[in-house]
Amino acid sequence: MHVRSLVGVVVVPVVFVVACKTAETKKPEPAPAAQPVAAKPAPPPPPPEPKVELPPARPLPKAPLGSVEPKASDDNPLTAEKAELGWTLFFDPRLSKDGSMACAQCHHTDKAYTSGNVMDAKVGGAMNKRNSPTMVGLGVHSSFYWDGRMPTLEAVSAAAWKGQLGADPAVSAKALNDVPVYKAMFVRAFGASASPENVPQALASFFRALNTGNSAWDKAQAGDATALSKDAKAGEALFLKAGCAGCHAPPLFSDFAFHALGIGDDAGRFDATKDEADRGKFKTPSLRNVALTAPYFHDGHAKTLEEAIALMAKGGAVTPPKDPLLKPVKWNPKQIAQVKAYLESLTGELTFPEAPKLP
Repeated sequence: MHVRSLVGVVVVPVVFVVACKTAETKKPEPAPAAQPVAAKPAPPPPPPEPKVELPPARPLPKAPLGSVEPKASDDNPLTAEKAELGWTLFFDPRLSKDGSMACAQCHHTDKAYTSGNVMDAKVGGAMNKRNSPTMVGLGVHSSFYWDGRMPTLEAVSAAAWKGQLGADPAVSAKALNDVPVYKAMFVRAFGASASPENVPQALASFFRALNTGNSAWDKAQAGDATALSKDAKAGEALFLKAGCAGCHAPPLFSDFAFHALGIGDDAGRFDATKDEADRGKFKTPSLRNVALTAPYFHDGHAKTLEEAIALMAKGGAVTPPKDPLLKPVKWNPKQIAQVKAYLESLTGELTFPEAPKLP
């Protein structure tokens, strides 16, 4: 009994030591090594822009006989490259919001850049409230639109781009830059791609280069005694005697001032100035190429040139206010026909008589 007890006492510590030693020698397993994250492949480089070789720009047209040089712009000097670009843009429906309309849709070359309609629609279908005026000879104007609300050709170009054509300039400029030829033309003209600023500058440059002259009247002024018919000469005498040249002074055939003719209930110049003295006044249109630009007046009031002459001979219409400069004259049908022959002699040649080839 005594010996067993001792053995039991001795065994216990041995087992304990072995267990402790086993615990001391067991080491934790190392954490698995982190796997490297695979790098994302680099996006492929954009394709190189196509190389565009442009032919030389159309030279600035020579001033026709009797034409007046356009006013220069310090901020936008006129160059052949800008004028050609503006000419192309004017005829391109891609300049509009939805690609449905170009500037030229309301300004036809065979109608001296008017439409022949009483009124024209904007992109989206809303109608303008005034007749589309000619774009020829704008380089000598000092204000624009029938009410003169725009001071520069750049401003009127930007307004028509956003208003008539419904464009978002930034979106439209990007679309132009997506056309390699257009982008090259902009870089050549401005040293930069198309932008909301230089698109109106290009259009304005085209308008400054769009001129007219070399009419029968211009040839007569240059000494050609056979240029005017007998009726045209008689009509010129009637025109001058009646004082018509007070507002339609040669060689521009406009004073570019604002007059009330008693036509319709349109507020006219008042819309721009908010001055009651300007209510019912409209800018005097040039009579150059007038035989091609029917219907006449801001609202297309007269459908034919004879009607327009007869209305002015009566001293305008009857709606007040009316300019006191308007004095009635008694012209019979023969005399009206003679004045018409004189006005037809003002039909000249255009510096841009046709549409360009679009990119």
